[in-house]
Amino acid sequence: MSDEKSKPTSVLQHIEAVLYVINQLCIGFVTIWVSWTCLRNDLSGIRLHAWLVTFGFVFLMAEGMMCFYDGSWLTLRYSRKYKTFFHVALQILGGGMGVAGCLVQLIRDDWSVSVTIHARLGFAAFILCLISLLSGLAAFLARSLSPTIPPLINKTFHVVISFAAFVIAMMAQFYGFTQTRIFKSQGQDFVILMQVATMVLMVITSIGAMKSLYQKFGSLAS
Repeated sequence: MSDEKSKPTSVLQHIEAVLYVINQLCIGFVTIWVSWTCLRNDLSGIRLHAWLVTFGFVFLMAEGMMCFYDGSWLTLRYSRKYKTFFHVALQILGGGMGVAGCLVQLIRDDWSVSVTIHARLGFAAFILCLISLLSGLAAFLARSLSPTIPPLINKTFHVVISFAAFVIAMMAQFYGFTQTRIFKSQGQDFVILMQVATMVLMVITSIGAMKSLYQKFGSLAS
C-alpha cells in the first residue's frame, strides 16, 4: 500500500463548495426568469435592454469572476492558464453585452439619464465596465507594459474597477426589478425573491474578488 494519503477536505472547502452551488442556483434563477420574461414577448426596447444587461452582467460576468473561486468545481481541474482564458472570454462577452444593453437604453432615452436610482447606477456600471474592459486588456498585456506600469499595480487596478463595476451593476439590477415596468406585473413577493437572489449572488461572487484584492494590496504593502 502507498503511504501517500490524499489531503482531507477542510471545513472551509466544504463551505466554499456549498456557497458555489448556492451562487450557481441564484445566477441561473435570475438569468432564466429575466430571459423568459423578456423573450416571451417582442425582444425590443426595454426588454432588449433588460435581457442584455442581465445575461451580460448577472450570468457571463459573474461566471467569469467565479473562474478563480476556490470552490468552483467547473474550473477546479484546470490550470491557471485555462482559468485566465475562460475569465477573459466570459468578461469580454459579458461586459460587451452589458455595455450594449446600456447603449440600447441610452439611445431610447435620447442619451439622457433618468433620475431613478436604477438608471443612475446603470449608467455608472456602464462607464466602469468600459474602463474595466480597457484595464483588463492592460492587465492581459501586463508583461509588455511592465516598463511603463508595474504589473502588480496594473492588475490591482483592473480588479478594483471590475469589482466596482460588478457590484454597481448588481445594485442597478436590484432596483431595476421595482423601477422597470416589465417586472411590476410579476407580483411583489416574487420581485422581492428576485432581489434577494441578486444580492446573494452579488455577495458570493464578490468573495473571490475580495480575496484577490486582499492578496494584491498585501503584496503592494510589502
